[in-house]
Amino acid sequence: MALSRVPGGDNLYVGGIFTLRRRAALENTGITHIVSVLRYDFKDFEDWQKYDHLNIEVDDVEDENLLGEFENSGKFIEEALKSGRDGKVGGVLVHCAMGKSRSVTITIAYLLRQHPHHTVASALELIRESRPMAEPNDGFMAQLELYKEMGCPRNIDAHPKYQRWLYQREVELARAVGMAPERIRFEDEEVQDERPNTDREIELRCRKCRRTLATTPYLITHLPISPKTQTTPNTEPISSLTESLFPAPLHNACTHHFLHPLSWMRPTLEQGLLDGRLECPNTKCNAQIGRYAWQGMKCSCGIWVCPAFSLQKGRVDEIVKRGENRQGQGKDGTKTSGDGSSNDEGRGSIRLPPGMKQNL
Repeated sequence: MALSRVPGGDNLYVGGIFTLRRRAALENTGITHIVSVLRYDFKDFEDWQKYDHLNIEVDDVEDENLLGEFENSGKFIEEALKSGRDGKVGGVLVHCAMGKSRSVTITIAYLLRQHPHHTVASALELIRESRPMAEPNDGFMAQLELYKEMGCPRNIDAHPKYQRWLYQREVELARAVGMAPERIRFEDEEVQDERPNTDREIELRCRKCRRTLATTPYLITHLPISPKTQTTPNTEPISSLTESLFPAPLHNACTHHFLHPLSWMRPTLEQGLLDGRLECPNTKCNAQIGRYAWQGMKCSCGIWVCPAFSLQKGRVDEIVKRGENRQGQGKDGTKTSGDGSSNDEGRGSIRLPPGMKQNL
């Protein structure tokens, strides 16, 4: 199975490196452009000058960054299929070593880019119709899913989801060698993705001085599982660098609020320590309100969050701005929900990120 045509109207093929030695097959299929997705010296191949060539030097390992190449390769394939060479319709061969993982990943990315109706799974199944061995590694599949989620943008580098993904890789690498990352991404200083409106918006305040510490967009929901429905313990950490999710029904049972790194943590986090205390940013207060740990932290519900930036529920007040049934009175005169968290009546939903404001 040296050369497999991708079903559809394009003259697009997937193969392994030995396909390059089959000059007759390349000529008969009208190949004019070649995308090589591997590290290799191609000087030994004959008639190499006949082809327009794009070389993406990557290894077939899960932590290799292919996502950043999807637009460059997609544009190359698109233009090649339209223009060809010498006035002829173009044909493109995408190959790696075996024609199984790297080349298939690049081909799926092209299909997603050109045909929005495709999902990662449907594009892979299309390729498997002619090349059953097609099987990108798990890391590449995750990158394809993220690419689809991003909307297959023409400017991948500038997309907030891609920037967040790159940062997560930096943190994982630093953590693997037992170090804090050199660069810290403070989420309230970054361009935010559009998030759907939720019925429940909250604000976390220091219980001692009432300083605002975090609001809904910057909270991490780690989805604790009910003991009645949990069959096996969840020992795998979840990343706190991905997007925050909607609050889980059992989140109130946990003793921690997890959140993204925020700019008020800068003096503490830029010390370069792996873990330590989080203190209220109000210099007149400085109360200990939580902890951070780049290597992760286990919540009372049993879920690991990694890296972890945690506020202790006993040291902050949860002010519900919208979407909570109001019962009782809080100690500062605000309404509280049934679990004792606070609720400000008559105030609108929160839109501004947590800054250094002082609550009146």
